[in-house]
Amino acid sequence: MIWFQQKYPSLKLKLPIVAVGIMLAGTACSGTVSSVNKYRTSGGNAQMFSNIDLPAGGGLSRLLPFNPALQTAHDFKSANKANTMMDRNASALTGLLIHKRRIVFERYREPSAPGRRMHSMSMSKSLTALVIGNLLCDGKIKSLEQKAIIYAPQLEGTVQGDTKIRNLLMMASGIETPKQNGSPKPKAYQNLRDQRISSLELLKGLKRVNGEGSEFTYNSADTIALSQVMDTFGGLVRNFYFYIWSRIGPEQRGSWMIDFKGDPIAFAGFNATLRDWGRLGLYVMDMARGRGGDCMKKFVTEMNSKQIKNNWRRGRPGQSFSHYGYQTWVMQNGSAWWVGYGGQRVGFNFDEEKVIVIHSHVENYMVEAYAVFDFFAK
Repeated sequence: MIWFQQKYPSLKLKLPIVAVGIMLAGTACSGTVSSVNKYRTSGGNAQMFSNIDLPAGGGLSRLLPFNPALQTAHDFKSANKANTMMDRNASALTGLLIHKRRIVFERYREPSAPGRRMHSMSMSKSLTALVIGNLLCDGKIKSLEQKAIIYAPQLEGTVQGDTKIRNLLMMASGIETPKQNGSPKPKAYQNLRDQRISSLELLKGLKRVNGEGSEFTYNSADTIALSQVMDTFGGLVRNFYFYIWSRIGPEQRGSWMIDFKGDPIAFAGFNATLRDWGRLGLYVMDMARGRGGDCMKKFVTEMNSKQIKNNWRRGRPGQSFSHYGYQTWVMQNGSAWWVGYGGQRVGFNFDEEKVIVIHSHVENYMVEAYAVFDFFAK
């Protein structure tokens, strides 16, 4: 307990109430239908396992409540399509549409509810990238062309330590393709969550098989390395709280799952309510439109645009996406997506300032979800 208080003095450590069985888990959509435990996804992960809690409040909330008087005809049609999608798919747990800060559609299916902290799975990767952008624009990271080991000497002897930060953001460290949904080692997420291993251990023994920056290979090891870079500046959780969470006006607590050493599960561990996920989406929208300064506008624009081609093959994650940005998937039509195993999604259309958020326990209706957002984003 003393160690945690020293590392995160302003944040509350929440120890697990009970340890339960292993969840079928991974980190992104593959060619098979993925599923997660709906109770853990709907708040259980924030209660059952070790988390660092982030307080509610602070900053300015830009999320406006639903107002039927402001709904356009297109808003109504989009909301109806989203509602039909949830009616048709019992695996859909939440749905949220936002148009220029205003809620257009909001719905929950039990066990989800407005106060329940919905789990991210690999959507956390995109949050990790946002923290890197803030550290860059604050002058702490001098360049994305620097190798990670400059800021994280603990990465010595690893492929990731010898990789440029930009290539880690693009998942282009060149390591061999992971066999299990991007996990650098079997059951990496479960073993971290259940306090069996540390994040740093997962990087040991990985081999580079492609030239750095030459090929996209979806893997959580590159995300872990990015979080290690942040340790020099106080760690992922502290910087996420300072730069992002404390500024979006969250209405409920958030939390980040941690390993037994107190390091956050950077690639799959964040929990927040549906509306607060919407606020995180609006933060990205604000940064992309220059409301956080030129540097963050440039970074977030790059983060959500086509940086490296996804040469998809059967059995690999990301078949719906043509490219990858910075820890973010990008479709051929240019829409950017945070993607989590089991059907967790945040999608963006920056031109129209529209955001979609969905959580699920079976990833069996994503094509329909993408179609709903394409219609909404017109």
